[in-house]
Amino acid sequence: MKVASVNLIIEGDKAFWIRKNFEKAQGIACNCMLCDIIKNYRKLKLINTIELSPYNYSEKEYEFPNGSSSELPDEWNEFWLRCILDKNIENLKAIKKSSYLVDIETINDRELEEIIKNELKEVELDDFEEQVSRIKGGISIIENEILIIEPTCCGDIGNLNEWENIFENKSNTWHQLWVGHPWLFYKKEKGCVGFSDYTELNFEDFKDIKIKLQFSEEELKKEILKIRTGQNNFENRIRNILNKMGINNCERIAKLMTGNA
Repeated sequence: MKVASVNLIIEGDKAFWIRKNFEKAQGIACNCMLCDIIKNYRKLKLINTIELSPYNYSEKEYEFPNGSSSELPDEWNEFWLRCILDKNIENLKAIKKSSYLVDIETINDRELEEIIKNELKEVELDDFEEQVSRIKGGISIIENEILIIEPTCCGDIGNLNEWENIFENKSNTWHQLWVGHPWLFYKKEKGCVGFSDYTELNFEDFKDIKIKLQFSEEELKKEILKIRTGQNNFENRIRNILNKMGINNCERIAKLMTGNA
């Protein structure tokens, strides 16, 4: 196969599409060679996000769009911005229109302070161990500028531990990856990590699992290490802001909020 032909294949935004066409062109199924191609031609980026629900930040009742977020992404983005404007954090940008997820690396200290206040507004600090929750959100994957994996309902930034476990768990068998519900399954195989489609089925009920997306294990691990560094820095920033706010037990609270406890 010529390099030009490989480039045409890699431009597809889904790994399963690459696999299908690569194997058709070669007449073989070669995971090792496929992962070398994926590593060299695909632009993989992981971002750590937190969810800012408009309903938790608005101080007034605003009329929401008359349609789904997939049908009216611009209108839902405007609704979200109008709601978070009530907390003066309207300069934040969602990772895509119609999403409430924000890259933690784009949040400045003033905005983070407002987010922390909102997260703790119903917490009785005398009983913080039982009441402080992990911040909703989690890891999103962008490939060739296209968002292909994002956290789902009830996912939080502490789920980074689930991603880190990928590299410790056994190869050649499926494992659940909790990103919220619905969730994913993954399997390591010959230098690649393959992911299923989203599902709410348990493993024993999920028959004939198919790989929907596939990444180089080496590249995925590099990205996860970057996320871990960023999350530790995020915890330190939360601790410093809590300290500035005069809140006791700021180190422990920061760990609970980031899932690093």
